[in-house]
Amino acid sequence: MNQQLTPEELQEFKSYRSEATQLASILGELNYQKTLIELELEKVKQAVKTSTEDQQKFMKTLGEKYGDGSINVETGEITPIKGS
Repeated sequence: MNQQLTPEELQEFKSYRSEATQLASILGELNYQKTLIELELEKVKQAVKTSTEDQQKFMKTLGEKYGDGSINVETGEITPIKGS
């Protein structure tokens, strides 16, 4: 003869199974969101790289045109570095 769980044990068993299913679903959703965030992060990293490269090229161009110096961001005035 087969044994059977009590109604309370069966309810608790079902509750744990339901909880495990919900947690697996949440985990899947979080991993999906993580993947989207990682993709967006890669886009931003590429934008930072491109921006940094563009800035370096621009600064090199300014250095070639005006020589080494410090630029006042408010006025655009260039103060030459002594010895340059």
